[in-house]
Amino acid sequence: MVDQTTNDHAARPLPFFWSWGLPLALLFSTNFFSGFAPFPIIVFIMSGALFWMGLACVMNAKRCRRRHCYYSGPIFLVGGVAVLLVGFEVVSLGPDGLIMVVGGTLTLALLTYLTEPIFGKYVS
Repeated sequence: MVDQTTNDHAARPLPFFWSWGLPLALLFSTNFFSGFAPFPIIVFIMSGALFWMGLACVMNAKRCRRRHCYYSGPIFLVGGVAVLLVGFEVVSLGPDGLIMVVGGTLTLALLTYLTEPIFGKYVS
């Protein structure tokens, strides 16, 4: 049997940085773009960062069967769609709608780590 941690990008520093650290940095940097970039570009960057992390989680779940990636991948992907819907005012959540969507997405994704101590780190 192959050691699952060797294929787990969430357990290795450099792959973790490229898969989740860099998109998180892009996501948080959008707070400072308002004077420099048009709002639609900011929405696309936010959505793209969430899609990037979602796809990284889905690929990591397929690669090593990491439990929380099975949950966080779809959460990030739905969050990316929600950012587009709220950012382009298809759905209205008020003036803080984008903050609520991004905050909710990141909170739910972090909460998926709680499944690992309960059910195990990897799906067998």
